[in-house]
Amino acid sequence: MNQQDPHALKNFDFLAHSFACMHALGQPVDIDAVTGNMSDEQQVWFRERYDHYRKQAERASVIALR
Repeated sequence: MNQQDPHALKNFDFLAHSFACMHALGQPVDIDAVTGNMSDEQQVWFRERYDHYRKQAERASVIALR
């Protein structure tokens, strides 16, 4: 993904963040369906970003519940 268009990376990152927020709010997210048409490299990168944002959102929700 390092040689991708910077705008495409920004869009992928935005989508990963959006789906992670949806997950944190209790919305079902089928990450396999989301990444189904991506190349292997794109899938790996997207899933890493999604997991990063998902964990971040889950930590934020735990803090908010305190």
